[in-house]
Amino acid sequence: MSTTAYAADPEEYRSFSTGRKWFSPNDDKAWGEKLYLIFLPLFFAYNAVIQQMGWLDVGNFWHVTQNILMWFPYCIILPLILRRNTGIPFYKQWWFKFQVYIFFIVFFETYFHTEYFFETLGMRYHFSKITLYFDSYLLGPNQRTALAHDQRIPVGMYLNTMAFFTVYHSAAIVVIRRLVNLVRDLGGGSVAASLNQRLSGGQLAAFIIATAFTAFFFAWAETFFYMTSAGHSNVWYIDLHTQLYVGSWCYALYFIFSFPNVFWLDETPRRAPWSLWYTAVQATAMTMFVLLFIDLWTMFSGAPFADSWPIPR
Repeated sequence: MSTTAYAADPEEYRSFSTGRKWFSPNDDKAWGEKLYLIFLPLFFAYNAVIQQMGWLDVGNFWHVTQNILMWFPYCIILPLILRRNTGIPFYKQWWFKFQVYIFFIVFFETYFHTEYFFETLGMRYHFSKITLYFDSYLLGPNQRTALAHDQRIPVGMYLNTMAFFTVYHSAAIVVIRRLVNLVRDLGGGSVAASLNQRLSGGQLAAFIIATAFTAFFFAWAETFFYMTSAGHSNVWYIDLHTQLYVGSWCYALYFIFSFPNVFWLDETPRRAPWSLWYTAVQATAMTMFVLLFIDLWTMFSGAPFADSWPIPR
């Protein structure tokens, strides 16, 4: 184990350990990745309970509360407690910057991009007992008729997505790293040397393949498992089969940009740790790339899943 001080921030120290195959060489980041991987079974169990009990469609207070409880206690409160004596301020620890990153992509992608899911992919939200909605006024369906056509976004879905995206991103970067390290090991590369070197050609190819695979997998898996569960009475697609095998490629565009981007968050000593501002800028930039590409996807696909098409009105 070695301790590194970055020239850009001499008071911010990080320790790096060589030899890990799955988790980050950054000890602080590796701890956070393990914490959020343990969150996976709890996340799925919690979702199963609220769906079976019919708690998705409840009054505003309980709708927001149960979505906060899905994410905030474990993903925010628990690491605050467990990492309080590390010597690194909580706002400089990886888990906190990771949650800031997730917050920004969730907010912008939910507020703006969900409108594309309504109009391009034929997704619908129906929550009869909820009156708190928050989404783009101009982008997407006409606000005067959107609620009647199940095309408004409940406030609680922002909190719900925080938990979903925490799971996806924490699992994806571990898988991506393992494939990159596998290629390095097959090529006889040194783990210690790789901490301060750029990816080789083979590692870069593995990085791209792993990113594409995990992006499509999580896009497809969310649609398959969530839309075939008890929750599908509140959230559904007009054409589920087409969404699974065609629309999932559109959804995967979200992760094509965010997975590799968040992978480099405090990953190696060669790169200075991200500030909170830089983290927010990076996350927001990724949402703009996604917005451009899902718009292009809509343009060239002809929006085959919507109620009425073509999309231009």
